[in-house]
Amino acid sequence: MRSARRIVCLLFAALLCIGVAAWGDAPTVFDQGVAAYAKGDFKAAKDLFLKALEEQPGHMLIMCWVGSASLQAGELADAEKYLTEVLAKKSDYPEAHNNLGNVYLAQGKLDLAEQSYQKAIAQESDYADARYNLANLYAKQKQWDAAFNEFNRAIGLAPNDADIHRNFGHALWQAGQLDKAIREYEAANKLQPKDPEVLNALGVLYLNSGDNAAAVRAYEQAVEGEPNMAEAQLGLGIALYNLGKFADAVQPLAAASTLEESSFAAKYNLGLAFAATGDLEAAEKTYRGALMLQPEHAKCLNNLGWVLQQSGQPDSAIEPLQKAVEADPKLDMAHVNLALAYEQAGDNEAARKQWENTAARFPQNADGHFGLANSYYAGGENDKALQEYLRALAIEEKNPEAHNNVGLIYLQQSNFVEAAVHFRTALEQNPGFANAANNQGVALERQDKVEEAKEMYRKALSIDPDCESAKKNLQRLESAAETATG
Repeated sequence: MRSARRIVCLLFAALLCIGVAAWGDAPTVFDQGVAAYAKGDFKAAKDLFLKALEEQPGHMLIMCWVGSASLQAGELADAEKYLTEVLAKKSDYPEAHNNLGNVYLAQGKLDLAEQSYQKAIAQESDYADARYNLANLYAKQKQWDAAFNEFNRAIGLAPNDADIHRNFGHALWQAGQLDKAIREYEAANKLQPKDPEVLNALGVLYLNSGDNAAAVRAYEQAVEGEPNMAEAQLGLGIALYNLGKFADAVQPLAAASTLEESSFAAKYNLGLAFAATGDLEAAEKTYRGALMLQPEHAKCLNNLGWVLQQSGQPDSAIEPLQKAVEADPKLDMAHVNLALAYEQAGDNEAARKQWENTAARFPQNADGHFGLANSYYAGGENDKALQEYLRALAIEEKNPEAHNNVGLIYLQQSNFVEAAVHFRTALEQNPGFANAANNQGVALERQDKVEEAKEMYRKALSIDPDCESAKKNLQRLESAAETATG
């Protein structure tokens, strides 16, 4: 349905076509009614139009105004009564048919609404508003082809009408045609800039399409026009977070959380932003607030557990992580974090069981195999550890710690060539890994590549001058060389 402003324009245009003289002695009362209608005071407008009707009983144009005011006031029975009476006197009145269609639509009488709009169009084929209303009716019924056909016809008749483009965009969005929806919302925005609802819709669509930069621009304009629009503040925060602008994301997410205290999404995403900025205390508080709204949200429970781990509270982390695993047994990172929490809390037996369970349940999760490998390695079960490290690396090849540990196991097995390969890879993946450089030196030295070994020890010391192993190894080789030449 059209706004009050648009209905006023339509009916007032029809009135002017008749001529002011047709109103007899009632122009003042009628003008007051029009003024009240234009201000949105529809009940007052209706009373004034009824007074005008008392002076001109049965006057169909005044009756039409009464019907329209009743419609806008939500008094649908009166609206139907007066508009029906108007059409009984003048059946070829497209504006009345259109407004009666709006009444039927509001009443949920969709078949009658369609008939009324069709009658309006039959009497005036270029009646853009009737086609627009018919398009909205079809969209409400998810009759997309018919809706899009009428939207296109309405736009052809009124190409500069922002409302038509906006609702066409909404229908396209509902139908899953997001690219076309963006096009129509952009057209609406050009015709009627700074409409927060349109800008928010654009922000959502850009966000869903992965264009976070465009989403930020749209959302920023939306909140500039309507700072209290919680949905736009939330979207802005998410888009900024996706761009890696974590600190910038905090303010709009906090605003969304304040504006809509029952919004789990606002609190959850605010927790993400706080955690990403390193404000773990604020993240913990925010996640706990989110869990007050959705106590069994697995990802939020997992994130709370992670924050507690990072804050040095592994014992406190165990409970929310256990709940996360129970709430969503398929959430692999909750299983990983729970094993880490047991490990950090010193419960190695529980950690081992959890790592074994995680690796078995999620065979494609590299972290699960890596954690289990570390558990085996710490327990001296090197053969099992090697298998799990290699499984982890087969899934995710970039893991310098895993490569270094594989190298250490190969070194213990006297497989110096393979050990050197993994130490070198660890150092390539993490050029600041001093221990890997030192270990590479050991593997080279065991192959009698003394000069190359010296270079690696020196490299380890250039990375970390306090690397004691590299200092001792280099001193030993240099002392041996001096003795040999002395």
